[in-house]
Amino acid sequence: MLRFTNVDHKPTRLPPVYGYRTHPLLPLRQALEPVLPHIIELDEFIQIAKTECHFPSEHGLTREESAAIYIYTMDWGEQSLYRVLNGLLRITDRTVLVPWHNYLKLFNSALKKLPSYQKNLWRGVNVDISKNFKKGEELTWWNITSSSTSVDVVKQFLGQSSTLFLIEAKNGKLISAYSNFPEENEVILGLGTRVRVVSDALDSSSLNVVHLMELLGENDEKLPSTLPTMNIDTSTNTQTEVSMNVEDSTFKVHIYEDDSRYEGEWKNQKRHEKGTFYYANGNTYTGDWVDDKRAGEGIFTCPNGDRYKKSCS
Repeated sequence: MLRFTNVDHKPTRLPPVYGYRTHPLLPLRQALEPVLPHIIELDEFIQIAKTECHFPSEHGLTREESAAIYIYTMDWGEQSLYRVLNGLLRITDRTVLVPWHNYLKLFNSALKKLPSYQKNLWRGVNVDISKNFKKGEELTWWNITSSSTSVDVVKQFLGQSSTLFLIEAKNGKLISAYSNFPEENEVILGLGTRVRVVSDALDSSSLNVVHLMELLGENDEKLPSTLPTMNIDTSTNTQTEVSMNVEDSTFKVHIYEDDSRYEGEWKNQKRHEKGTFYYANGNTYTGDWVDDKRAGEGIFTCPNGDRYKKSCS
């Protein structure tokens, strides 16, 4: 999917986008009315989005808000809404975005209702641009940034001499339930997302990984990354691992065949000490592990955000 690989080859400083914030919330078709003459068959795609979107929404999105996300994820070629919009968001002259303000207001309103997603995300590009991202550099993204929770989803769109971005997200918005492509586990980072380049985490002949950390406030600028040094298995196996040595144990991100994921410490090829397990059904468990089993006290978190303490022996 082009959204995962549509990356600026060099960091570019652009004016902020904020004019849409004062606009009223409008139905999707009315919000996109100024754009209708410029995108062929857009009216038809709006109808498809309103019919196929996820509604009722467990997150309180209206049908119009849900359809705003759905149409963003639809792909009908060069004139796909997300391609046209992100192209305009890369233009310095912000007046080109005026016809899009009502849609950006509706889209942003929908994202705000989704819970924040604080996990490691992936996106990439088919060329080696890792040298353009310097350690310690801070960037502000004024486009809509798509990423995936699954490194395998992104890797399938990459070829030789590619660059993979690992993003430690703090305010991502998981839209898989609202997407035309739910299997891609897409997470959106909204307009104005700030990131810091932690390091060029991996440099190989075929794949380069640039490590980024999202910043939410001034205090974040002093926080260290939780993944200072990594290795990634770039093969096409059904299981994917990213690992980091920590004294006599290893921090590892291990993805299972059912898309469950463990992020935490390993020892002797087993989950051991602190770690978080992300179940395929959306539940998570954070706590202690001993010899691949939960031990001591931990916290279960449900997809709706409810949290429960659990004691394991």
